Parts: sequence; structure tokens; C-alpha cells
Amino acid sequence: MGANFEPLAQLLQQKEELLTQLAPMKPAKDVLRGVKQKMDENQTLLGAAIKGVAAAGERLEALNNVQKTLSVYDPSGRVELVSKHSNHLEKKA
Repeated sequence: MGANFEPLAQLLQQKEELLTQLAPMKPAKDVLRGVKQKMDENQTLLGAAIKGVAAAGERLEALNNVQKTLSVYDPSGRVELVSKHSNHLEKKA
């Protein structure tokens, strides 16, 4: 898997240029309100994307663990991981 982060660097440069142009201006409050609303929406979307990536990572880890271990319940009801290469498993009729 790979990612191309080059477009992000270009966006950062464009954003910095636009902020430099915006600094001396005095935009109206209604314009600023709209910009803040868009910033808040973007922040929410970014947070959701980060959570999604983390969840995907956890799922991949779980799938990887399925190949290596077996989840069983111990006598007290807690989950216990047993290595598949172990002779620890007991067959019952």
C-alpha cells in the first residue's frame, strides 16, 4: 500500500498564499461566518476520516490475528488467545 502526499504539499502552498492575501483584508462578518462554518465542516470530515483509517487498521490487525491465534473463552468467561501452533487445544466429544 502506498499514498501520494504530493498533492497535499501543493494544497498547503496554495492555502498559505491565499492566507497571505487575506491577511490585510477586512472581510465582512457574514463572509467570515461562512468560512468558519466550512472550516468546522472540514474539521468534522477530517476527524471522521482519521477514525475510519484507525478502524481499518484495527480491522486489518484483527484479520492478521485470526491467522495466528484462536479466541476462546476461559472458565471465567474472559477471552483468551491460543496460538494455533500450540498443542494446548483439547478435543471433546
